[in-house]
Amino acid sequence: MAAFDVVVLGGGTAGVHVATEVAGGGKKVALVEAGLIGGESAYLACLPSNSLLLSAARGEPWEDAVARRTEVTGGLDDSAPAQRLNRAGVQVIRGTGRITAPGTVVVTLLSGGLGGVVLPQGGSGGMGPPGREGASRALARNADKPEGTTTTLTYSDLVIATGCEPVAPPIEGLSDIPAWTTAQSLSSRDLPRRLIVLGGGPAGCELTQVYASFGSQVTLVEAEPRLLPGEPAFAGEILAVALRRAGAEIRLGSRATKAERTADGLTLALEDGTQIDAARLLLASGRRPRLGGLGLDVLGLEVTPGMALPTTTRCVVAGTGGRVWAAGDVTGTTHTHASHYQASVVAANILGRHREADYSAIPRCVFTTPSVFAVGAVPGGAEESAESTGAGSTPGGSAGAGGSAGAGDGNGAEHGPGNGARTRRMLRIARAPSAEAADAAEAEAPPAAQSAAALRLVTARVRLGDTARGYLGQDDLGCLELYADAGTGVLAGAVAVGPDAASWMGEVTLAIRAKIPVAVLADVVHAFPTYGEALQTALRELAGTAGSAARADQQEKGTGTLSELDMETPEGDAIEQHQEVIADEAVASARREVPFDVNEADAAEQERAVGFDDDDYR
Repeated sequence: MAAFDVVVLGGGTAGVHVATEVAGGGKKVALVEAGLIGGESAYLACLPSNSLLLSAARGEPWEDAVARRTEVTGGLDDSAPAQRLNRAGVQVIRGTGRITAPGTVVVTLLSGGLGGVVLPQGGSGGMGPPGREGASRALARNADKPEGTTTTLTYSDLVIATGCEPVAPPIEGLSDIPAWTTAQSLSSRDLPRRLIVLGGGPAGCELTQVYASFGSQVTLVEAEPRLLPGEPAFAGEILAVALRRAGAEIRLGSRATKAERTADGLTLALEDGTQIDAARLLLASGRRPRLGGLGLDVLGLEVTPGMALPTTTRCVVAGTGGRVWAAGDVTGTTHTHASHYQASVVAANILGRHREADYSAIPRCVFTTPSVFAVGAVPGGAEESAESTGAGSTPGGSAGAGGSAGAGDGNGAEHGPGNGARTRRMLRIARAPSAEAADAAEAEAPPAAQSAAALRLVTARVRLGDTARGYLGQDDLGCLELYADAGTGVLAGAVAVGPDAASWMGEVTLAIRAKIPVAVLADVVHAFPTYGEALQTALRELAGTAGSAARADQQEKGTGTLSELDMETPEGDAIEQHQEVIADEAVASARREVPFDVNEADAAEQERAVGFDDDDYR
């Protein structure tokens, strides 16, 4: 039996960060991981996906793109991050952990393989990643103990960071056909001639663009009426246009019901009667927290499949009495950067520095071309009402001329004027499994999460094609919407679709997190020519419509309307600002004599060109 201050179950983004931080704070730490140290994001998700998307944008051939992806992911060799953990003072244990009593974890040891990871089967070509296997295999082995041996660890603090796992949709015959998970597709060398991507969330859209760009005949199937169903409709509509331009076929509003193996691959049937033939099916339709076999019942938690761990704002697992923490996908966050953020909160609290998480401004990104960036609260379904300004075009109009606009969830109602009385928050905080735990979680719920349903959003929409930057690039395939709280005049959310949207929307994330009033943001000067001009236009539009409570107070006191700089505007001055400017040619006026003589010869002298000698230093 080995005693530790902290035992971390899971070696992904969250687990590695927690372990490194608390070890640096003087704690004795053990990290238990059966797969790749560093998690799927680095090897089988975010990085390989973005690598392929960038290669596609550069026009590289598939073979070069795969080589670059292998380089980026290190050939699925996790020896380097494992060694960094060892140098930080973290004991890495390759195996699977199970809680047997409060304060005790029993680990079943693994040996061999690439970091203990189970290599997925991907058909011809398979996974087969080249790379530096020797060091990883040596680290994976628990040399002094055979595989299957158990060892017992005790802890003062337990961190659950076991990530998430793919969920197979209920499709008849699915187990009999050649199918990929997203991880398998991002580690295979195969380029299917015909591919069906099931799921129109972020992962499905990215992988559709990847394979369509490299020449596969791709059909994207989404059961909801639009892509990215958790975001406002215009985002999915614009992205659908881009994917169709890349050569993909989009099937919306009908779920898959049956799959059959054929001589050439498979046939997928949709509930509307459509039959789609392909060589392979790629499942990008959902994931769930990986919590099976952890022994959570010993801690008094009743977790059903698909359920996320309920946590407080300090990332304590609700209902456990404290000292049990959770970070990453097991809490329902589903974003790598959110996992890292939660890990920082957990580490700070374990080290005695009180810290609470604020989920009001967690970015959500889709790295397609154009990319999608969303943050904060967004309007919900069509049955919800809200104000909308006239700051731009309709979603359909912003989609560009390349066709008709057509990973989240939500209803498929169109977003537009008249929507938004309720809001949808994309980062979900898991509910507690019992009434007692629910009360505890609600008591410590983030203020933004508690008030999200009460927000009344004012919307401003701007086309990127109306900016000078958009004109220069001859690219109007983009749109921006900002959402402000009508009562407080504070920015609450935003969605942007456009070239590298995440790079110019960072200020919005900061503004939402810092709760900066729209009136202040509207006075920010953006560089010209940039897409920031779209933000400037939308913010100034919101500054004239948000903060209805403040306007009502002004009316009651008899004061004038406030300008962007919170200065009262005199009525006469406002009239003067709106006077029509008349062209010079239209003004008929008598010639005015000057009160002094003009020497015509001197005037002619002034007209002469000034010459310079070749040797003149000027």
